[in-house]
Amino acid sequence: MTDIIIRPATENDAPIIARCVLAAMEIVDIDTIVPSEMHTAVKNLEVATLDDARLYSCKNSLIAEVNGDAVGCLISYCGDDYATLRKRTFDILYEESGLDLRNNPMETGPGEYYLDCMAIKSKFRGKSIGHLLMRKAIENGKILGYKHFTLLVEKSHNRLQEYYAQLGFSPIEKIVAFGSEYTKMEYKL
Repeated sequence: MTDIIIRPATENDAPIIARCVLAAMEIVDIDTIVPSEMHTAVKNLEVATLDDARLYSCKNSLIAEVNGDAVGCLISYCGDDYATLRKRTFDILYEESGLDLRNNPMETGPGEYYLDCMAIKSKFRGKSIGHLLMRKAIENGKILGYKHFTLLVEKSHNRLQEYYAQLGFSPIEKIVAFGSEYTKMEYKL
């Protein structure tokens, strides 16, 4: 494989960012054809990526690129901004698509740099792209002065918990959100 480039997202990356969000929510995989009943939701998420006042914006996204093609995405942001961004994002998601996430517990908060959604296209998994995205997100958080990085992983995804542990994350608490039990993991400098 040629060089992997990790770069900030641009407006042209809206489709892969939207798919990353849906993959993280386990609605559709980043590679699969979107079912017709999901087209509107995907288009709404693509438009949402252009709004810096939402969680899943281009501003908050990193893209992994191989040979000029976007093959992965990681969305991360300051926990200090989470409550405001979450309200706007979840209210609009509910209004546009009926997806009601508004009553879920707070995933992050002040003092944390939160690694929210990550997805890699299947034929590029196992090639360290996820590690590179995570390291770049942590580097971005460090530049902003953060020393505490968090993420959620579904409790039933043992392999993912092991993957994040290899990167230096440790479990700190259990959270029930989005209809599932999650383990909140942290990485401290």
